[in-house]
Amino acid sequence: MNHRSYEIRAGTQPRTLEGLAVVFDQPAKVGRVTEIIDRRALDNCSLSDVCLLTNHDPGGIPLARAPGTLSLELTETGLQMRAELPDTEQGRAVHEAVKRGDLSQMSFAFDVAAQEFDEATQTRTITEISRIYEISVVNFAAYPQTKIQARAKGENDMSFDPIAAAVATAQQNADPTAAPEYRAAFYKTLLGKNLSETETAAYRLVQAEKRADSFNTLSNSAAVLPEHTLNEVISQARPQGGLFNEIRLFSVPANLAIPVATPNDPAAWHVEGEAVPRVKVTTASVKFSAFELIKILSLSAAAQRMTIAAFESYITKELAECVTQAINTAIISGTGSGQPQGLLSGITWNAQNSITATQTTLADNLLAAIAMLPAGYAGGAKFAMSNATLFGQVYPIKTTVGDYVFMSDPQAGGIRRLFGFPIVTDDNIPAGTVLFGNFAYYGVNVPAGLAIECSRESGFANGLIDYRALCIADGKPIVPGAFVKLEVQT
Repeated sequence: MNHRSYEIRAGTQPRTLEGLAVVFDQPAKVGRVTEIIDRRALDNCSLSDVCLLTNHDPGGIPLARAPGTLSLELTETGLQMRAELPDTEQGRAVHEAVKRGDLSQMSFAFDVAAQEFDEATQTRTITEISRIYEISVVNFAAYPQTKIQARAKGENDMSFDPIAAAVATAQQNADPTAAPEYRAAFYKTLLGKNLSETETAAYRLVQAEKRADSFNTLSNSAAVLPEHTLNEVISQARPQGGLFNEIRLFSVPANLAIPVATPNDPAAWHVEGEAVPRVKVTTASVKFSAFELIKILSLSAAAQRMTIAAFESYITKELAECVTQAINTAIISGTGSGQPQGLLSGITWNAQNSITATQTTLADNLLAAIAMLPAGYAGGAKFAMSNATLFGQVYPIKTTVGDYVFMSDPQAGGIRRLFGFPIVTDDNIPAGTVLFGNFAYYGVNVPAGLAIECSRESGFANGLIDYRALCIADGKPIVPGAFVKLEVQT
């Protein structure tokens, strides 16, 4: 690696801080994925204009700035720093807090230029960083392997133990949005209540950790939904019915190609002792874009008197319902233009994967649709249709002896089955249309959770407060060959 350094100014040394601001090849939990910064990620990144802040506070006066009072050096372990602190109340306070061990970790704000993603392990490896805006001494770090230490006035020793810094903390930190302090700060901010110092620090940390391309249409005051609330939104949304409960849900960076395994060749018999031929794994690749899903919620200003628990319950319920409704609609009929690509428009339907049926031949046509699906996808296949199609056209089908083909399976909790395959009802599917396939091969990606901001301006006359929720998402068929369509003519 090419080492670059920016030297500090000569002269009498004031109070100084030394630390490891960025660590290479060390895993950290960021949201729902594991993130690793490759040791070559900063090779082409300029380090000539970087500020040292406290808890990513963009409004505060920098403690130091490169290349004048902040020295930065790339090593095999990470990005080392050394800063001259100003002789101010803030400089003395930060130095004392680091010296006491109250502050011991670092973080940084940056832009990603290139990355790789392993879908199997949900690991994101950042291979190139285009810019570092600032580094910060923080209360809570996404990378717990970072380290900061204080030196007394006049000490010029630049010694630093990168190995000790790399193994300083074996335990990985959770997603910063999972911190209880952030959860409290998030809802207090929306309700216009005062934050404690700890809550303020946790809130600023998450604001700084937001990736630059995640929520670019919201104001700087927008806040990312706490992990606990997001998990609750998803858990409430999944069982509400429809195909949203059947599809594969991702949480990976947008515009990143993700390999997805597809059904492989079956095992084969061979003679004992002879070499077994290797079977090449078949994968499909899917790349999700970043489309905005926006919901405006208006509440009376009296909402400010709600408890945090009551407000969180309300927000969770509203977001679960609107997210489910929007995504369920997009799964079926999304156009792919400024929104996800649905099954009906995202698959080329032809004689090899679709059938036109009549009511009198519907039973035979349904069996023909089953036969069309490649065997590898049949193991998890299901029928999907609207309630109108199910009870108006499929339910009346009878065998030659007068028994209904449609039935419920009491041993499986009353799940309705058709020719042995489960039935999913989704009223977003047009009447007369039946989809059959493995819906795990349709993917929805929510790369950055949800963000919320509030505005009191539009409701000035009527005392309302607007809460604007934004979800960045995309969806599309991963493997078009995993689906068959049947249209019933009336």
